[in-house]
Amino acid sequence: MWFEWLFKYPRHAYAQGELAFAGDLGPLWWTAAIVLVVVSIAFSRRLAHWPVLRRAPIHLLQFAAVAVVLALIAGPVLVVTRLAPGVNTVAVVVDTSKSMALPADAGDPDIGEAESRLEVAKSLVAREIANASRDSKIALFEAHDRLQRTESAATLQAVGGRSRLVDALTDLTSNYDSGALAAVIVLTDGAQNGGDSTDLEALAATGVPVHPVGIGPPRIPGDVELSELVLPLRAAPDTQVTARLVIRHTDADEVRVRVLDGESVLATETVDLDPTTPIMTKDIAFASGAAGLKEITVELDAAASDRLPGNNAQSKLLEVHRDKHRALYLEGEPRWEFKFIRRAVAEDDDIELTTWLRTTPRKTYRQGTANPEELADGFPKTLDALYRYDLVIVGSLPATALDDEQHDWLAAFVAERGGSLLALAGRKALVDGGWDVKPLAQALPVTLVRPTDPDAPPAYRSGDYASRPTTEGLRSVLTDIGGDPDDREQSWETLPMLADYQRLGPLKPGATTLIEALGSVFSRRGTDIVVRPGNADPLLVTQVYGFGRSAVLATASTWRWRMRTPPDDARHSLFWRQLIRHFAGAALPRHRLSLTAGNDALDVRVALKNPRYEPVDSAALTARVVPPEGDAFEVDLPRIPGGGVYASTVPVGEPGIYRVSVGNPGEPNAEISPFTTRADGMQALVRVGTPNLEEFGAALNASLLNRLAEATGGRVWRPNDLADLADAIAFSSAGIRERQQLPLWDAPFLYLLLVLLKCVEWSLRRFWGGI
Repeated sequence: MWFEWLFKYPRHAYAQGELAFAGDLGPLWWTAAIVLVVVSIAFSRRLAHWPVLRRAPIHLLQFAAVAVVLALIAGPVLVVTRLAPGVNTVAVVVDTSKSMALPADAGDPDIGEAESRLEVAKSLVAREIANASRDSKIALFEAHDRLQRTESAATLQAVGGRSRLVDALTDLTSNYDSGALAAVIVLTDGAQNGGDSTDLEALAATGVPVHPVGIGPPRIPGDVELSELVLPLRAAPDTQVTARLVIRHTDADEVRVRVLDGESVLATETVDLDPTTPIMTKDIAFASGAAGLKEITVELDAAASDRLPGNNAQSKLLEVHRDKHRALYLEGEPRWEFKFIRRAVAEDDDIELTTWLRTTPRKTYRQGTANPEELADGFPKTLDALYRYDLVIVGSLPATALDDEQHDWLAAFVAERGGSLLALAGRKALVDGGWDVKPLAQALPVTLVRPTDPDAPPAYRSGDYASRPTTEGLRSVLTDIGGDPDDREQSWETLPMLADYQRLGPLKPGATTLIEALGSVFSRRGTDIVVRPGNADPLLVTQVYGFGRSAVLATASTWRWRMRTPPDDARHSLFWRQLIRHFAGAALPRHRLSLTAGNDALDVRVALKNPRYEPVDSAALTARVVPPEGDAFEVDLPRIPGGGVYASTVPVGEPGIYRVSVGNPGEPNAEISPFTTRADGMQALVRVGTPNLEEFGAALNASLLNRLAEATGGRVWRPNDLADLADAIAFSSAGIRERQQLPLWDAPFLYLLLVLLKCVEWSLRRFWGGI
């Protein structure tokens, strides 16, 4: 209010307008200017004996006062364009999603805690909004998952199951045809859980300013929310599954987490919440159990002070299905590591390990082959035969055992087929085996550097080495070898020492070290030998390469973890089974069906490749969609140019579990087995919709409201601060406007400025003795 009193008009007028003079600078003005200057000079002659440094500010103040008087004589005006009265429309959009039924508690003394956000919006429409739009017509809308016109705000109810705020505003500003739209006022808490909230280009392109009125508290005291649940889509029976939780909280100390399969409790854990960290991530492990489709629910048992218990649980589907992982192990010499890897894998029925071992320079030994022809020549004969495996393990085998074409095949196996490669240490492995040759060396996560000195010692050496996970490794399933889940490091500290280590070259930029090796340093203290760990070197390193993954394990003595521990110690077996499962399971299948569920749409995407993993672009695919209720229907999947990908977006209305199946294009009559994406067909299930969706992220979404205002030229308002809204709309840049000249000759700030200039001049004269 002080701004308008001092400068006569609101700040929005000055921000948009231009200063000008209404009067003609004719002879009268020039005469007045000359007279004022002459008078000012005449009075200043009394100061002729003053020093220049004293006379200069006095003259400047006198000339400034003369300039103000001349400006008043010239008739200063503010040229603005403002809305033409009576011909424009202001759209008022009221958010009627379910989150608007929550308490407002926005810090306004006129708003009680028991009053809902929608009730606050209704009262604002009746009181403040009508006054803010006094020179324009009002068009009233409600918005949740759709936008619709309404006649009265009094009848509105918060019943919408989801919010599509950005889509509603874009639809309104783009398609309104009942008059000139000058501005949009939207009363909302900023909830956005449907549609795309990041793309504001279409809304900004309409040129209509959006003024969001944010209703709701910026934080909800005592609230604990399970904002995200990340769960694998599939898991093998009777294996450990890790769920990743993202917990958002305010003013909470601890929460009890429960993992449920129906009414069966799979795991429970108490999580300490740090008050200084409002968002935290927590991993919790549970057993997958028997095969079948399961709906896993994670619940947070929060305190009684939690005002929104509806956001404390989320559910995900988990397909527990037995998949076979095919691994090929090439070994150049008999050694303990080979024997104990085979023994560990033999305990897992889901891993098919085929091995080729060179026992002498002219004799080899094959195990786990499907037929007499497999690996008869020591390496798959064709690229198609190599691509049937998911993982290739290379042991102490010199690079010369493969020809140039086979090296190319092995690199393509990782980069193009999307398989995994694991290189083990050994006397003839890695750089000591000449594996620094291209292109395979490019796929490895480390740079193999051959020493320039021919007499340099080999990189593979004996010694005592301890092993420990890195910080990244502790977050990986590969380092979970049993024991207390909260103290994974303890399980590694008690493992027997390794007996060898192969020095690696520099890690590549995309590589990650999961396990380190610590060499032992021996020293003497009196008559005792003291052993302490030395420097840490990378032991297990992995990286993504092309469509696949590669890894290096810089030791060949993990067999000690089996031989030097009690018979019931399963850590060695767990390590190797999880290592092979992880990398083999990451290999891309030839046919992939993926589903992405939104709150109102289902994206179906199929990728097809032939046995050489080349894109198949000539198939005609149809997906069969089975909704939770009603009849099944079919959807054609058009091809997306490039890459053998077929996709379609299916609108869905009913929340629940959807089943989507796609037959094998090469065998259209093949039976589709459940829970599979193998070559006999593809089928997947997905849950659409989230219960209590509007209770997630229920605090005021100030970030979205600020982006809406910034993109469209509006401003974010609060319910108790709408005094300037009418002026912001009146000087809007949209709608039908008219040009006006607002006189400034009687603006108080000009006269106050004139008085101030003369007072300062008088004060200086008195201080310097010039009066």
